[in-house]
Amino acid sequence: MKKHCLWYNVYRKEFEFFNGFNKRKAWSEDKVDNPENRSNAQKPTSRMSILLFFVLLVTVLCAAAVAYLNSKGIDIKEISLKDVIENGFFIGEKDSYEVECKEIKYGTNVQQEFVVHKDFIVRCTKSGIEYFDKNGEEKWLFPVVLNKPYVKSSGKYLFVSDLETKDVYVFSGKEKIWEDRLEYSILSADINSSGYVTVVHKSDRNKSAVSVYNREGAFLFTKIKAESFVLSAGVSPDTKNVFINSIDYSGVNSNTGLDLYTISGGDIKGKKFENTILASIWFLKDDTIAAAGDSEIFLLEKDLEIKWSETISGKVMSSNVMKNKYAVFAFSSGENIGILNSDKSNVLIVDGKGRKVANFKLSQDIVNISCGESFIAVNTGRNIYFIDVAGQLRGSVNFEMDIKSIQFFNDREALAVTRDGVVVLKLK
Repeated sequence: MKKHCLWYNVYRKEFEFFNGFNKRKAWSEDKVDNPENRSNAQKPTSRMSILLFFVLLVTVLCAAAVAYLNSKGIDIKEISLKDVIENGFFIGEKDSYEVECKEIKYGTNVQQEFVVHKDFIVRCTKSGIEYFDKNGEEKWLFPVVLNKPYVKSSGKYLFVSDLETKDVYVFSGKEKIWEDRLEYSILSADINSSGYVTVVHKSDRNKSAVSVYNREGAFLFTKIKAESFVLSAGVSPDTKNVFINSIDYSGVNSNTGLDLYTISGGDIKGKKFENTILASIWFLKDDTIAAAGDSEIFLLEKDLEIKWSETISGKVMSSNVMKNKYAVFAFSSGENIGILNSDKSNVLIVDGKGRKVANFKLSQDIVNISCGESFIAVNTGRNIYFIDVAGQLRGSVNFEMDIKSIQFFNDREALAVTRDGVVVLKLK
């Protein structure tokens, strides 16, 4: 009996051992087969796959972006990716636009000047200052006799003067901000986007001078140039500095004197450009100054030291600034143009650091250019070409009459000025 019980106990212990082993094995298999546990086991591999996928996606997108920019003629070695994104080199909803035209005639029997101010067409004549909408309907009249009208517009401000009577007026929309009558004859004037005015006028003994006014019409200072003749003057967009551009005829050659002053008239710096006449001066927003001579173009530091310059074989026809960030120079390609070379003119776009953003080439002579927020209008006299900051042609229109100048209402609307009226242009 004892022997039977002994074998029974041994058998029971062996059964319990194998039974427990099988349970542990089954538990392990169940643990591995459990979806939750299987997911945890696969997590490191899944994360690596997701990471590799995003790396591959970014690589493909970057390659596509580089190919796209190269197809648009943009060298990414010259322009950083930040510049590309911030400055909108990626074309949006449309690559090209059709240009719709609406001609408005006023006749040629009176002396008249046109300008875009806010959303109005402003016409200045002997009858006064007239505001028209884009359909040619008169919306407002400020009655004043302007025998020799001179008009400028910038931002929300409008400057009007009579070169004969020496009267000056500044408006914002239909509101007259201030007016004055100067003592001396007005030669030219400028108004910046903050409403600050510079007036180039004659002084004693037929000398030229510049007077500066703030947006309320308060007189700030006058600078008289005894040894030179003032070509132009202007106030920087931040209203801190004033430049005066004058030419010296006293020597054998003509030299340009560029002087920079504080807004209160204090001297900052002066610089002479020998054998060069700077026909136009522009402020960029980073205190850079863009300047164009007859065959030289410049970017100057705020202390008037040359940041970048280039001598061209042709002649500078026009210049402007875009978004206060880019200097735009239009110039001819030179006199010695081969029969097979159809590029007669260039529109060079340069950023504030002197990097060439784009160079648009044209087979026609350029009369002048105008810059909006998104497009540059290139006027050849009978044709207008709209290009973007990447130098890509986005639209064009041709005319049977001569176009004197062009100005922008907004990104998609512009005004072409003719001899006897205007043409409203819409990019669609």
